[in-house]
Amino acid sequence: MSTTRKPTFKRTLIAGFCLSALTLAPGIAYAESDLEKRVLQMEAQIAELKALIAQQNQATHTKIEEVAAVKKSEPVGNVKLSKGTTLTYGGFVKVNAMLNDYQDGATPSASIAQRILVPSLIPVGDGASEGAQFDSDVATSRVYFKTSTDTSVGTLRSNLELDFLSGGGDERVSNSTNSRVRHAYFAWDYADDASLLVGQSWSTFFNVGALPEAVEFIGPTSGTIFNRQAQIRWTKKLGGGSSFMLAAENPSTSLADAGSGIAGSNFDDNGIPDIVARYNGKAGAHSYALSALGRQIAFDDGITSESKSGFALNFAGKYQFDNGDDIKYSIATGNLGRYIALNAFRDGGIDATGNLDLTTVTGGYVAYRHNWSDKLRSTIQYAYSTASLADGLSSANTEKVSNFNVNLIYAPTPKLTFGGALIQASRELEDGTDGDLTRLQLTAKYGF
Repeated sequence: MSTTRKPTFKRTLIAGFCLSALTLAPGIAYAESDLEKRVLQMEAQIAELKALIAQQNQATHTKIEEVAAVKKSEPVGNVKLSKGTTLTYGGFVKVNAMLNDYQDGATPSASIAQRILVPSLIPVGDGASEGAQFDSDVATSRVYFKTSTDTSVGTLRSNLELDFLSGGGDERVSNSTNSRVRHAYFAWDYADDASLLVGQSWSTFFNVGALPEAVEFIGPTSGTIFNRQAQIRWTKKLGGGSSFMLAAENPSTSLADAGSGIAGSNFDDNGIPDIVARYNGKAGAHSYALSALGRQIAFDDGITSESKSGFALNFAGKYQFDNGDDIKYSIATGNLGRYIALNAFRDGGIDATGNLDLTTVTGGYVAYRHNWSDKLRSTIQYAYSTASLADGLSSANTEKVSNFNVNLIYAPTPKLTFGGALIQASRELEDGTDGDLTRLQLTAKYGF
C-alpha cells in the first residue's frame, strides 16, 4: 500500500533555500564582496564597542575606589538623619594617674590643679612640702556630636562637645564630675572658599594646629595661648593652603589690686568685643599662623571707671620632617592677660589714684616629636612666659611661669594609646619667691 508523504516545514525550507541558491548563482561574486564589506564594518563596530565598554568599566572601578575611600575616611559614628543631615558622634575615654610633688607648700585645694597643670596654682615660698601625693581621674574624657547638612545655599555644620572638668561629687563614694561645654557652635559654608562660624569655639587668636601632643591635658601650658569663647568668625580661603580669618569674640577683663584697695577680680564692663585678625600660611613643610588681637580692658565699680586699649601678637606653627617627626612652636607678646598660661597673669591693675595700668606678657613654647616606630613616639616640650607687671602692682603677683615635659606614647592601634610623662613646672613672683612642681603622669586613652 503506497502512502503519500506530506511536505513538512523543514523540507519546504530546504527546498526553498536550494531554489534561491540556483536563482542567485550569477550574483554570488557580488554578494561575497558586499558581505566582506559588511563583516569589516561589523568588526570595526565591535572593536569600538569593546573600547567603550572598557572605558566604562574603568570609570566604574574608579568611582568604586572613590566611594570606598570616602567610606574609609568617615568617622565610625556616622548616622544619616532625615532631610539630608549627617550626624557624627565620637570622643574618647581617658584615664589619668598622677604622682604630684609640690615642693614649696601644700597641695592646692582647688581640684582642677589635681587634674591638670595650672601654673598660677603652684605654691610658692618656704612652706613645707607634703610629699608626693597620688591622684587619678577620668575628668578629661570627652564626647562630641557634629552635624552636616547640604542645602541650596551651602553646607551647614554644627558641633557640641563636652568634657567633665567642672568638678562635683567627691572621691569618697562616687567620684562624680559635672559635664561642661567645650564647643557649641554652627558654621555656614556659604561658598567653596568662605564660611561663617557663630558660637563658642577656640579663640581665633589660638592656633590649635600648633599645639603639640602631650600626656598632660594641654602640654606646654605655661607658654601657650589657650581659651575658648563665644564669637562670630569669618574665614576666607586664599589658595595654596592659606586663608584669612576675622573674628569678634567675647571680652573679659582680669585685674589685680595695685594699691587702690579694690580687690582684684574679673570684670565684665567691656563695651566692645575682642577683635582678632589671623593669616594662615603654608610654605612647603611649614604651616603657620600670624594672629593680631585688639581688645578693650575696662573697669567700672560705680565709682571709678577706667578703660584702655590692649594689643597682642601670636605667631605659631609646625614644621613636618620627611620621616614624620615635627617641630611645633608658639611665641606671643603684648597685653595677653587671660589669653596665655591659663590666666597666670592679670591684664593689669588699678593703682592708688584709680588709674588703670596694663601688664605686658611675652611667652611661648617649642616641642619636638620623634616617631621611634609606627607605634611608639615621644615629645619633648618647653614652655615659658614672663610678665612686665603694671606699675604699682604688688610684688606678690606672678612674674614668671614655666614647664618642661618629656612624653612617651605607645599606640598598639591608632584608637588606643598608653602614655607616660615626667613634668617639671615652676612659678616665680616679682619679689623672687618661687615654687616648683614635679609630676609623674600615666594615662590610658581609647578614642571612639
